[in-house]
Amino acid sequence: MAKTPEMSADFAHWYAEAFMDEGEIAKRRWKGVVDTSATADYTTVEVLVRYAFATAAPANGGKNEVLAKKHQTLLTTISGNSTPLDPAESRRELQILSAAVLVRLFSRLPDAAIAVLNASFGGKRTVELPMDLVNLAKQALVEFTKKKHERPDPKELEIGKPTIEYEVSADVSASMTPDELTNELDSLRDAASKALGEIVDNQNLVTKKLAHQISLGEEELQMLWWLIGAHSWIVDAPFADIDSALKPLVFAKELGELTHISPGPASVVALFSRSGITGSSIKILDSVNAADIKWGAEISKSNRISPVTTPIHFALEKRIEIGSDDAWMPVWSSMTGLPDDASMSSVQLAELFYREHLFLLVGG
Repeated sequence: MAKTPEMSADFAHWYAEAFMDEGEIAKRRWKGVVDTSATADYTTVEVLVRYAFATAAPANGGKNEVLAKKHQTLLTTISGNSTPLDPAESRRELQILSAAVLVRLFSRLPDAAIAVLNASFGGKRTVELPMDLVNLAKQALVEFTKKKHERPDPKELEIGKPTIEYEVSADVSASMTPDELTNELDSLRDAASKALGEIVDNQNLVTKKLAHQISLGEEELQMLWWLIGAHSWIVDAPFADIDSALKPLVFAKELGELTHISPGPASVVALFSRSGITGSSIKILDSVNAADIKWGAEISKSNRISPVTTPIHFALEKRIEIGSDDAWMPVWSSMTGLPDDASMSSVQLAELFYREHLFLLVGG
C-alpha cells in the first residue's frame, strides 16, 4: 500500500479552522482525502459535489443504484480508518472533506473542476466552506485548458538510437561449448528484444502525441468553420434567424459536439460572443421552453443527468417528463434548490450548457 503523503498545509488549516483539531483525527481524515482522490472518477465527483454544496439532491443518489454504491464506498474511504462516517452525524465534516477531495482532484481530473462550476450555477448556488472552491475550480480549468492545448516540443518527438546491452569478446566466443554459445545467443536475443521494445514504446508515445495534436487541430478548425459558416445544423437556419432564447442551448450543444478533448479551448466564450450570443439576461424557463420538444428529449437521455452537475439538461428532462411549459419549473426548482425565476446572461448560460455537455459526454 502506498504511503500517505505529508498533510498539506491547506488541509491542516481548513480542518483545524472547522473542527479545532490538529491531531490523530485530522491525520486519519487526511489519509481519507488522499485515498478517495486516488480512485475517484466522475461518479465519485457527483457524490462529492452534492456533499460540498449541501444540495437538495441527496448525496446517496436516492434511487440511483450507481450513486448509492459509490456513496457507500466514499463514506468508508474518506474516513481514513475503514469505519464509515455517518451522514446524519457528520454532515458538516463530510462537506468539508468532500470539498478537500475535489480540490485535490483539480490537479488531475477536469471533470472535478467542471462539475463544481456547473453546480455553482453562475454563482446562484453558494456554499460556506473554509476555501473558495468555485474560484479554485476556475483556476484549475484555466490550467487544464493550457495543458491540454500545449504544442509538443519537437525534441519530444525525436526517437533516439537504442543501445543493445550485450558484449562478448571474440576470444571467449571462439572457445565456447555449444551450450554456452546457445546461452550467449539467448542473451543477445533478449538484449535485442529489449532495445526493439524501447523503440516501439517510444514510437507509440510519439504517435499518441501526434494524434492528440491532430485531434486538437481538427477541433479548432471545425469550430472556426462553424463560426464562419454561421449556420446551425440543429435548427437548420442561419445564426441570425434563430430565437435569441434558444441560441445559448443550440450553440453550446453544437460546439460541444465539435469538442473531443475536455475542457475545450479557452476561446469558447469568445466563439459564443462572435456567434451572436449577447450578455443580456435570460430566464432559464424561457430558454428551456424555446427548445424543440423532440430535440430536448434526444439530448436529455443520459442516465447521468443530475439536478446538481447538469441542471439545464435536468430542466429539459423535467419539461419532457411533465409535458408542460409551466408545470416543470416548480419541480425543477425544488429538486435543484435553485429559484424558479433563475436567470443569467445568455453567454453564461451557453458556457454552462457547454460544460454540462463536456461532463456528460466528453470527460476528462
